[in-house]
Amino acid sequence: MRKQKWMIMLLAVVLCLTAWLKTDISAQAEGASSTMLENESVTVQLVNDYSELRITDKRTGEVWTSSMNDPAFDAKVSVKWQQKMTSLFSINTTNLARGFGSVSTLDLTGTPYTAEEYATADGFGVKYDLTAPAIKLALEFSLAEDGVKIRIPHESIEEYGDTFSLVSVDLMVFFGARSEGQEGYFFYPDGSGAIMRFDDPSHMNEKAVTYDVYGDITKTDALLGKFDDIDPTVMLPVFGGNYGDKGFVAYMTDGAEASQITVTPAGNIIKANYMFPTLNYRRSFVDPRVTAKVVQTFDADLIPADYEVCYSILPEGEAEYSDMAAAYREYLLENGKLNQDGVNEEYPLILDIFMGIKEEGLIWDTFQSVTTFEQAQEILADISANINGKIEAALVGWTSGGYGSEPKYFPVNRKLGGSSGLKKLAEFAAQNDIGLSLTANFMTVYANRGGYSKNSDVVYLSNYQLLTDGWEYTYVVSPNTAAKNFEKFMKKAAGYDISGVKLENIGIMSYYNYAERSVVTAKECKQYWQDMLEKAKAQTGSAVAEGGNDYVLQSADRVMDIPVTDCGYQMTTESVPFYQIVAHGYVDYTGEALNLSSDSERLILKWIEYGYVPYFEITSESADKLMRTDYNQLFSSAYSMWKDDIIEAYTVLEEVLAPVQNEAIISHEKLAKDVYCTSYGNGTKIYVNYNDETVTVDGIEIGALGYRVMGGN
Repeated sequence: MRKQKWMIMLLAVVLCLTAWLKTDISAQAEGASSTMLENESVTVQLVNDYSELRITDKRTGEVWTSSMNDPAFDAKVSVKWQQKMTSLFSINTTNLARGFGSVSTLDLTGTPYTAEEYATADGFGVKYDLTAPAIKLALEFSLAEDGVKIRIPHESIEEYGDTFSLVSVDLMVFFGARSEGQEGYFFYPDGSGAIMRFDDPSHMNEKAVTYDVYGDITKTDALLGKFDDIDPTVMLPVFGGNYGDKGFVAYMTDGAEASQITVTPAGNIIKANYMFPTLNYRRSFVDPRVTAKVVQTFDADLIPADYEVCYSILPEGEAEYSDMAAAYREYLLENGKLNQDGVNEEYPLILDIFMGIKEEGLIWDTFQSVTTFEQAQEILADISANINGKIEAALVGWTSGGYGSEPKYFPVNRKLGGSSGLKKLAEFAAQNDIGLSLTANFMTVYANRGGYSKNSDVVYLSNYQLLTDGWEYTYVVSPNTAAKNFEKFMKKAAGYDISGVKLENIGIMSYYNYAERSVVTAKECKQYWQDMLEKAKAQTGSAVAEGGNDYVLQSADRVMDIPVTDCGYQMTTESVPFYQIVAHGYVDYTGEALNLSSDSERLILKWIEYGYVPYFEITSESADKLMRTDYNQLFSSAYSMWKDDIIEAYTVLEEVLAPVQNEAIISHEKLAKDVYCTSYGNGTKIYVNYNDETVTVDGIEIGALGYRVMGGN
């Protein structure tokens, strides 16, 4: 027995010594395997047996590395953390055969591996063979203008062992990591955008947050109840770091639809903040065969995705979140991913006009009409007589069975005025230069409405369970079926003189379908949505997207339901208008309808600060008629009650924002507590004060809950 204990202790010492020798990176010869790329701005180099990436900014001499290189970080950490902090990447693995769903993380410098470099068309690649888990993958490196692009080709992934299967890759986990109390912050794309300052103690010991790019389809509000935990809104696959005058921005240029961004605040184990992208190769799901406990398992097959992340080093003195947004916007423009046509010449008023929905009864259903086509025309005529700007209206709930009747859209609902009523309304809108769109939802269907097949038309998860809510009431439509339904819709919509189509959920829901008859990847889903927007725009003249996921930005004329804040995690210091800086001047955007806000005065100020266009959702009759329907969130909407507010809000916003309607936002700054300044390309500066008393900043006096406009052409 004593001999066995000594043997175990000896083995432990040997293992620890081996690990220490393996992870003493400083002792390795950097010249042993060094590969380099170079342009006018940066030098990119792989060193330390291909385990560390270094980017040297030739403009400043600053060296950025995938290893932890914060000079202020002097904490003693375990061997395991040394390995993680000096690894170019880590892999997360599972044992598919056992199916227990547990995941093991293996860091490159803590795992035996071989590396073989090779040439690519625009750089070089390295084939890594991690021999212990028996997994191979390649990383390919090429130059960006101010940084590096790192690509993992799908065909390079090989699992040649019997035990470990690849779940995901964490890339450059400690790139830009910083210890507590220093100058600077992380930016991450939570809602409108969010920053976590390194000297803000509120994030200390908070849990790491992993954001799903475009959200988790199973946690969208279409499938969850009012009190469920809905996934944060993440519309852009981009993140960055600020370190005073220096900084970087990183964005996913391929594979974003299956990626995540993790923000880890400093904690008790390691007092450093770090942030990194995760590239997923297998999705997890709950095994339905096990009922005694929750068992997490993973896809049998790898997601067939190529991944690419671009890291760009920002010029010295241009490293704020505004500069990160400008760099990302430039990337979108250069690659045709942002609307090249720009926004409307006129500053618009956006209206959703809700029309009708069925109210379910014990014996029969009752159709609740709150706006007929004739009443909609009266509303538009009255507003048109009271404002001088462009009106953009979308009809909601106009379909054969009213709101939620999809996939049945036509014939037009007779109780609202039928086909002739819609044609008359469309003719009136065209004659009076009023935009009129039809709202349609191609992404979800309801169990009690029919018109679809559970075998071939709706989404199945990788465990071959239907993607639905807890009541099995709402189903998600397969992207290829949604595209077919859209084609049928557009053929019939051509009979009406409409000027646009508003596509519900298209910029919110990005997903995959594992159904055997219609397998669709998340990347293919994005392409379906882009094609639908392009066709809607080509046929009617305008395409409106609900939601702002970045794949809609190249085609949509307007994106709706764009949040003005983050989701509220404790680690976040404050929200910032990153999304708005990217989009302004190229795509109009709206937020929450003003008539549904609990604080309309402050919301208007936020619209002024962030460059929104005004949006209301209205009806002709009282919304009380909708209380017992599936559309009971519209609690105050009668036009007669909101007419004066609509006219006043538009008048104020048009005066302030029309002059910068086609201008890019150059910068956004916090000048004092609850005081902000937004600067535009034509020199206009808009100051907003959310305080209850007058403040003076930059020698400019701004009234309580007020704003000032300065400069401009």
